[in-house]
Amino acid sequence: MDYKIRLASLEDCKTLSIVKQKMWNESYRGIYNNEIIDNFNYKEAEETFIKIFYNKDISLYVIESENKIVAFMSVGKPIHKFKNYEQEIGLLYIRKAFQKMGIGKALFNLARQEIKNNGYNSFFVSCNKYNLNALGFYEKMGGKIIYQDKDIDNENKRFIQTKFHYEIN
Repeated sequence: MDYKIRLASLEDCKTLSIVKQKMWNESYRGIYNNEIIDNFNYKEAEETFIKIFYNKDISLYVIESENKIVAFMSVGKPIHKFKNYEQEIGLLYIRKAFQKMGIGKALFNLARQEIKNNGYNSFFVSCNKYNLNALGFYEKMGGKIIYQDKDIDNENKRFIQTKFHYEIN
């Protein structure tokens, strides 16, 4: 499969909001309340991508296959502060049909190199505790679990996160 990784453009932000909803539907149905997925706020998601796009401390990448965005990633300063970490992979979403094809590894390695080039030797990733495919991926990429939210609300598992730590050699 051919794909291209590039920095996102401002024009991509609207498309990214649509792609994110599709990814939520594919990956989080059964984890998030159906109402959250069914009533996804595209405008709010687009505005979030625009903020990330304009943040000089964060890089936003898209992955295209056959001129369609199939994945995206943000890397850089944490969007949501965690402990004393100065770098994170904040978003890493891949459409289900494009998983297990090396895209995630390529993005992860790109992020690791960018963080290293910016003078940092560690970073973290947050992942939903119930997204077992993603948890397996982050462990395979060498992550060490350093924190896990406690289950408080069995109805809505959306905010229950696992944090992974990575060292860059």
